[in-house]
Amino acid sequence: MKNGIESESPRQDQRRNQLLATALTAWDLQRARKRPARDAQTRHMVLKTHDRLRWLAEAELGVPKQERSFLKAGDASAPGVLLIHDTRQSPADVLPLGRALGEAGLTVHGLLLADYGHGVTERPEARWRATLQQLRLGHRLLTDTCSEVHVVGVGFGAALALHLAARERVASLVLIAPALVPRVPLWVRVLWGLRLLRLRPVRRRLGLLVDATEGMKLAQDQVGKLVVPMFGVQCDDDELASPQSLRLLQKRARHERCRFQVFPTGGHDVLAAHGADGLQRDIVDFVKHRA
Repeated sequence: MKNGIESESPRQDQRRNQLLATALTAWDLQRARKRPARDAQTRHMVLKTHDRLRWLAEAELGVPKQERSFLKAGDASAPGVLLIHDTRQSPADVLPLGRALGEAGLTVHGLLLADYGHGVTERPEARWRATLQQLRLGHRLLTDTCSEVHVVGVGFGAALALHLAARERVASLVLIAPALVPRVPLWVRVLWGLRLLRLRPVRRRLGLLVDATEGMKLAQDQVGKLVVPMFGVQCDDDELASPQSLRLLQKRARHERCRFQVFPTGGHDVLAAHGADGLQRDIVDFVKHRA
């Protein structure tokens, strides 16, 4: 203890120095390049540096190792896949799917959403728009190092994937248990219909619920504007997102190569219920055939 301030441990100090050095390396790589990093050596350096940078940053935040972002480099000529977990999850929940995609030769980035999932940030009101900007940075890393980028979103991550596709070029969308029509109390739906959820006192009171509901409602409007292959999957007994979410996708999807699948049971966590029984394989096939 010095001057009433607890000094950092040598390990923390070393990690912080590594974080600074890695950030400078990433900056130098970005500044020196004038074209996408597609040659093998540059691509390897860029992906490795960004993976290390995010790992150190999340360690500094205190995120448990098993819940941190992951980046698995695949074949240089293969597409990239951005995995977006649900609000109550972390990258660990999409890691089995990430492994399956990686084994198929794809580059896979499971990105930890800063305000969701790991419990380090206990904010009363998450901002989905800020999270979207974080996803755009992750998408651009893959765009810079892969031939094309596919996006997989789970739950509210599916709503974020639709917002991302409206702003960035994506090759396809895989929307798992898409949270587009939430199961919320009647009084919340009434408040939304009367446009009262936008009032500042209401937003302060309801916080995350208001923010997420807004993100879902606006994502509904994006579906009919996108001309991109979609694979939507949901369980009829989903306890968090209404099955109307998948029906909305089916009704508004515009691309001829869209696919939709319904499971009678399995709840909201479709991947845990059906991933190992064939759903992971179906997702890998869908992504690879769109490449």
